[in-house]
Amino acid sequence: MGKNVFHTRREIFVTPDGVLVIRVTDSRESTMPFQIRVEVEQDVRIYLNLGIYDKEHPKWTRAVALEDSGAVVVARRPKTCTATLAVAVAGQGLFVDAEKGVFGSTQSGQTLTFYIAPGSSYEGPKATKAAWTKAEGARRRGYDALRVETAQWWKEFYGKSSVRLPDPSLAKWYARSIYYHGVFFGNTDIPPGRNSSSVESFAGAIGLEFDLAFSQFALLYTNHLAESGGVVSWLARVLPRAEQYARKGLILHKTNVKYAGGAKYSTLMGYDGTATAPPSEAEGASAYLNYAGANAAAMALAHTDWAMDGEYDRIADRILKGTTQVSLEDLEWQEDIDGFLSKSVISAVQQSGAIFGLRESFARGVAPRSWRSRKDKILLPTADFAGSKVISVGPGVVPFEGSGDASWLQGLWWYGIISGDSPLARTTYDMISKSLTGNYVFNNSRMGVYAAKLRDGDDSYAWAKRMIRPGVTLFDDTCFGEIVHGPEDFKKTPGIAAHSALICNVTQMLLDADDEDTIIVFPAIPETWHNEGVAFADLAGRGGIRVSAEFAEAGVRVRLRNASRHIVARQLRVRLPGGTVELAKAPEDTRISEGWASIARVVIPAEATLEFVFTPTAGG
Repeated sequence: MGKNVFHTRREIFVTPDGVLVIRVTDSRESTMPFQIRVEVEQDVRIYLNLGIYDKEHPKWTRAVALEDSGAVVVARRPKTCTATLAVAVAGQGLFVDAEKGVFGSTQSGQTLTFYIAPGSSYEGPKATKAAWTKAEGARRRGYDALRVETAQWWKEFYGKSSVRLPDPSLAKWYARSIYYHGVFFGNTDIPPGRNSSSVESFAGAIGLEFDLAFSQFALLYTNHLAESGGVVSWLARVLPRAEQYARKGLILHKTNVKYAGGAKYSTLMGYDGTATAPPSEAEGASAYLNYAGANAAAMALAHTDWAMDGEYDRIADRILKGTTQVSLEDLEWQEDIDGFLSKSVISAVQQSGAIFGLRESFARGVAPRSWRSRKDKILLPTADFAGSKVISVGPGVVPFEGSGDASWLQGLWWYGIISGDSPLARTTYDMISKSLTGNYVFNNSRMGVYAAKLRDGDDSYAWAKRMIRPGVTLFDDTCFGEIVHGPEDFKKTPGIAAHSALICNVTQMLLDADDEDTIIVFPAIPETWHNEGVAFADLAGRGGIRVSAEFAEAGVRVRLRNASRHIVARQLRVRLPGGTVELAKAPEDTRISEGWASIARVVIPAEATLEFVFTPTAGG
C-alpha cells in the first residue's frame, strides 16, 4: 500500500426543511484538507434548446455574500428568479474563499460538516438572507439533532402505508418510487417540474397535462394526504392566474384563446402559474387543451374526497366550476351526430374531461341552471374497429391496427365516466394495447391501471413489469426516464410521473376504492401471486377509508378503518384464493360468486375499524 492511504467517511442527507447536510470525516493519515467548490453554471439549455429556445441564452452571473461561518453564492439572470445557495460550515480550521467559492478547512484529518440551503426570489424578495438563515440555523442545531429529525420524518413518511409484493424487482422499484415522492413532494408547497427541477426538460414547468395528476393519485392511494394537500394548495395559489388567462386570454405563439370567464389552466405552468410556451409554433395549439383544467379539478376534488376534512372543499369547487365553464364554452352542437363537440380540439380526452366536469358540477351543486342543456349530450367519440365499437380520436374516425393512445381511455380512471364493466372499455383497451403508447414510459403503468380496472391481474402485472427495462425505461438503475428512445431523452430524468404511474399501477392491483359505492380488495393480482401471498397496509380510498389486507392460500383477511368523522357505507368485494367455492369462516351476509366474496352493505362508524376474515373450506 502507498504512503498516502487514509480512510474517509461521507454522510449525506437532506433535512425536512430542505437543507443538504454533508459530513466528511478523514482519518489522521490524510495529508490534504478537505474543501468543496460551489460554481455557477453560466450556460443553460432550456427545453433542450429546441425550436424557439434554440439560441444563446443570457448567462448566469455570480456573486458571493460572505458570512462568519460560510457564505451565500448568488446567481442572477435576466427575467429569471435570483437563485441562492447558502453554505455554512462547522469544523476546525474553517476556510472560505468567497471569490473562488471554496469552502472547507485549512487542516487535514478533520471532521467537517456542510449545511447547504438553496433559495430563490420566488420565495420572497430577500432570497440571500433567507437561504443563509436556513443554513446557519441548521448549523446551530447541529448534525446529530438534524439526523434524528430527518430519520423520524422518513420513518413517518414511509409508515403512512406499505405493500408486500412477491416480486422483488417490482417491490424495489415501488419503494424507490415512494422515495422520490418524499423527495419531491414532502414538506413543500411547490410541485416538481415534469422532470424534477431541470430546465433542460419542458423549461422546468409543472405538467398539468397528465404528470401532476399521476403524482396526486399516487400520493392519495398511498395515504400521503399532507403531500396531496400541498398539490391542491399550489393549484389554489395559481388559480387567480388561470382565471386571468380565461378572461384576458392565453397566447401561445400564434394561438390565442379567450373565454367569458372561468379558469384556464395550461398544460405546462411555471411555479407561479405562468403558462410555458412550447418550442414550436405548431405546439402553440396546446392552448386549446382544456383537459388540463379538468385534471386540476380532478386532483382537487379527489383530495377532498380522500381527506374528508373540509379544508379544500371550497377551493376545489371553485376550480371545478371555473375549469368546466371553459370546457363548456368551447363546445358546439353538431346536428349530424346529435351531440356537443369541442370546436377547437376533437379528442377523446378533451371530451372526457368536459363530461367529467359537467357531471361533477351537477353532483356537487356548483352548476348553474344554464348548463342543463349540455347534460348527457357531450359526445365521447367512438368508431368501429375489428367488429367492435371503440373509443376513437374523433367521431367516425376509423382506427387502424396499431393506432390508439392510453389517453383515449382516461375516462376509465380519474374521470370515472366509463365503467370497467363496459364492453367499450375492454375493446378500446385491447386496441390500445397493440399500439406504441408504451414508448412514453408512464403509459405502461397507465395501461396497467386500466387493466386493473378491467380486473385483469395478469395484464396489469405485465404492464408494471414493462416499466422495469434497463437501458430502455430505466436510467442508470436509479430512476425512470420519460420516453424510451434516444439518449438525449435520458437527460430528462427523473420522470417523476413514471414513478407515480408505477405506484398507481401497483396499488390498483391491490385495492380499488376510487368510487363512493364499492371497495374491491385484490381486484387485479396475477395468478402467480395467489400461491406466493401478497399484502398491504393502510392504502387509502375515497371517503376517508384506509384499507389493509393479506392474501394467502389459507384465506384473506381485510381491515377497514374509517379515518373520517362521518359514517361510511360501502359494498365490499374481496378476491378469494383460486378454486374457492365455499367458506369455512366468513362474515355474516357474505355471498360467493366466481372467485369473489361480496357483502352488499358494510357500515363503518366514524373513526372506527372493522375486520373481516374469509377462510376457504378444506379443499376449496
